Amino acid sequence: MTGLSLLEAMKAGRLGDFIAQEEARGIGSIDRSELDRALAKLVKAPQSKDQTSRSPLPDGSTGKRTRQGNGRRISS
Repeated sequence: MTGLSLLEAMKAGRLGDFIAQEEARGIGSIDRSELDRALAKLVKAPQSKDQTSRSPLPDGSTGKRTRQGNGRRISS
């Protein structure tokens, strides 16, 4: 028999059972800042209904990364 998955536990409202199961397996607590960093890499905030991919964010940035370097391309 396999254990309860996190997804199954969330859908069934059984997070307590999932936590008890994982603690019994020896899985301990995670540091909150570690969790926040891991989630930030995976979870992206949804765009608001009236924001396009080119609309500036509230801080004025576009949220796009800029390329660093001298801008020259190397041809092969």
